[in-house]
Amino acid sequence: MIETYVEGIGIDGHNNPLVLLRDNDRTRFIPIWIGAAEAMGIQIGLDERAPQRPMTPELIVNIMAALQMKLVQVTIIDFVNTVFYARLHLRVGESGAPIQELDVRPSDAIALALRAKCPILVDETVSEKAGVPFERSSESPSGENEVDRFKRLLEDVDLGESENN
Repeated sequence: MIETYVEGIGIDGHNNPLVLLRDNDRTRFIPIWIGAAEAMGIQIGLDERAPQRPMTPELIVNIMAALQMKLVQVTIIDFVNTVFYARLHLRVGESGAPIQELDVRPSDAIALALRAKCPILVDETVSEKAGVPFERSSESPSGENEVDRFKRLLEDVDLGESENN
């Protein structure tokens, strides 16, 4: 598993929102296309803002706290036919209690992880299949360097002006 961080929320050239995950060394980026409501929920988590009324991620975090549940980590475990699959890893009760795993959409997992301040892990196979490698110093056989290649792949993605990116 590779620990990742949310680089930001973006909009592609067709006005589709996406969340962009990156590894710690910024050598690989993983774009995950999501819905507009999910993008807003993730951005609120990134900005560490409290909405006027609880949105679904805040509600779930509040329920977990009331039931003495802790979100230990989220994992993005598979990528099949352009669909990502994720799991929540929850501990109910004391710190030695067993961890329960639940199936979840990656966008919901990311929104919850930001609020719970827990790791977002991506399976290495998922990173290889869906990730975009980014190496500053290498060049492809055609002479195009990786920075140019990465820019071309995401040229229509607008990551906005968030201060937390």
